[in-house]
Amino acid sequence: MKKPNSLRRRSSIILLLILFFPSMLTLSQTFIENDKPVVASTILLNSYNSTLDLTHLPDINQISWNNPKTEMLIITPNDSQYIDAVQPLREWRESIGVKTQILSNFSEYDGVDTAEKIRNMIKEFYDKENIRWVLLAGDAEESSIPIRYVYNPDTVDHNGTEHLSWNEYYKPTDFYYSALAGTWDGDGDGDYGESRIYNDNGIDEITWVPNVYVGRLPASNPTELAHMINKTLKYESDPDLGDWMNQMLLAGGISSYSPPEDEARLMENIWQNYAISEINFTHLAKTTASFTPSVPPTPNFLGDLNITSFRDEFDSGYSTVIIAGHADPSQINDASSLPDPGNYYNNDDASSSSNLNMPSLFYADACTTSSYDMGDDSIGEILIKRINSGAIGFVGGLRVTWYWENDDDLEMLNRGNAKLFWQQFFEEKKFRQGRALYDSKVAYLESDYFTGDRDDRSSIRYEYERKNLLSYSLLGDPIVDIYTKEPTNTQNPFTDYYFSGQMINTSIKNIHSKPVPYARVHFKSSNGSYHTEYADKNGQVIIRLPDRPYENYSVVITGHNLILSNFTFSTIPDIIQPEIVDVNSYPLKPTVSDNMQFDVRLNDNESGLESLFLLVSTNDMKTYEFHQYVNSWDQNRNRFSFTLNKLPPGEYIMMFVARDYCNNTVIGNQMISFKIEPPLSFIPIVVLSTFIVFLFGSSCVVVLRSLRKDREVNLAF
Repeated sequence: MKKPNSLRRRSSIILLLILFFPSMLTLSQTFIENDKPVVASTILLNSYNSTLDLTHLPDINQISWNNPKTEMLIITPNDSQYIDAVQPLREWRESIGVKTQILSNFSEYDGVDTAEKIRNMIKEFYDKENIRWVLLAGDAEESSIPIRYVYNPDTVDHNGTEHLSWNEYYKPTDFYYSALAGTWDGDGDGDYGESRIYNDNGIDEITWVPNVYVGRLPASNPTELAHMINKTLKYESDPDLGDWMNQMLLAGGISSYSPPEDEARLMENIWQNYAISEINFTHLAKTTASFTPSVPPTPNFLGDLNITSFRDEFDSGYSTVIIAGHADPSQINDASSLPDPGNYYNNDDASSSSNLNMPSLFYADACTTSSYDMGDDSIGEILIKRINSGAIGFVGGLRVTWYWENDDDLEMLNRGNAKLFWQQFFEEKKFRQGRALYDSKVAYLESDYFTGDRDDRSSIRYEYERKNLLSYSLLGDPIVDIYTKEPTNTQNPFTDYYFSGQMINTSIKNIHSKPVPYARVHFKSSNGSYHTEYADKNGQVIIRLPDRPYENYSVVITGHNLILSNFTFSTIPDIIQPEIVDVNSYPLKPTVSDNMQFDVRLNDNESGLESLFLLVSTNDMKTYEFHQYVNSWDQNRNRFSFTLNKLPPGEYIMMFVARDYCNNTVIGNQMISFKIEPPLSFIPIVVLSTFIVFLFGSSCVVVLRSLRKDREVNLAF
């Protein structure tokens, strides 16, 4: 008799399952069918054009013409005579489009000493104005524009010695004013620029990324400063034209006889790979028996390096110069036993240099030629201070620098630093001397040698690597563009008519139709506003004019091997509305789980399209939110493809508005209308859950009644 009762209980449970699962299956199918919009269509616009309020759309950004940012800082001691001395340079810079500020109020900034106050001042202008160039107009003493001494015990760690037993632990650098991240004293112990080995936190205190290009005019008094400023102004604005501008002097001595270390190999690499396509040159070489220099093609020249040849050639006038060997602050020599005076060049030669009005960019690949923090008689400081002769820029080491023996690829330390300087200068067209120096430091840090699997030599934790990067500094104005040919005039790049607000994309070329890399183009309007743009490496420059019809513009173009050139043009009004040609959206019937894709084609052949706005409304355009898609000042796109993230349930109208750079605005003649229903997971699931609970409860009642009847039957028995 128990078997029949057991069968009846199973039947009740099966009934509950049969009631439950078909319900789930049916409602799941309903979920799939209902998760779609009810309607989705594109319809012609009716009366919205006349009623739609567009007044609160954001204004067109013209700020770059109304408030140009500072590009250069000239920092002087807080002395009116120093300030007066640099004022002509500021005026010249601004006349060619380099917005320049003279600052001497660094004492008002926070800092533990004067150097940190100056650096914090530079940082503030870099953060606010994105400055590019910094000229330190004063000597390196604490009372003027002090240099930063960093903890760099290279000569202690690697068995060397500084000149005249100068401090072996703390070394000077102006790189402190260029790499602006951090404080250079992360552990707060007062020792700046420590490697991770010597830092208490185990972190390198230098980021090694230069943010601004820094040069120094090491003036001990306002008169010296005025002489250097005047030489810079003449070099840029009124140079003595001649063949010297297309001449480079390369001189390589012997660094060691055993093993044989010929710096002529470096000179040959530089002229073969970088200089020969840009400039004529003379190569003076002294070599061991292990190296024979190549004879260059005419008109270039190979000669002997001896105690008279370098002096004579330098005084005859060269635009660029490099010499490699050994040195101290007063002389440049090599490992040879040279007759009297025992060197190739010395500070007396520098003091009497006769390259009048032909000052050189001079690169000294040697130790301690530019120790401008220790007296005023180093070769570099003498040459930069010479009146209208000597050097227009001097790159040299403030202290001992290093090279590796058997550097067959010429990529390590001194040789790598020098080679990459001229690679940046010639190959990358970075003819502004400060840029060539600091970008060559970056190129060295990113070189295969430095980043490759050679941790035994190239790691930045080694003090000799740090020393070379820190020690080579620039005496001279960092923004000066160095001649490699006699300068010529510029072709007029503004021969078309231009609409107000138009983007001009043109090429800056000299009269020989050669592109001018990184040319500076300075625009000034008749109402006094102005703007400067720089061409790219290939001479291509883009400028967006402001919305000023019938405006007259004057243009000043300066750049590599260019005579300052002036041009003018005027603008005509743009009164034509842009056109929305075609609108495509996908999917046509979006759901709550879909991102919407848009592709919009437009047309504006005058000032150019500034913005496309997508207006999205859920109340028949009584109110709307907008999404803006902008052509930046250097873009002229006529097609926009973009994505709109998933939308919540609702009824939508979408419309497009196009605006050009003269504020001509048009509302598109199509709109997108659709409705997205709430998904089952939001409302229907509540009904489903209620229904399931009801079925489950009903089944439980059936089961309980069945069990009660079974019990009554059992009791009866």
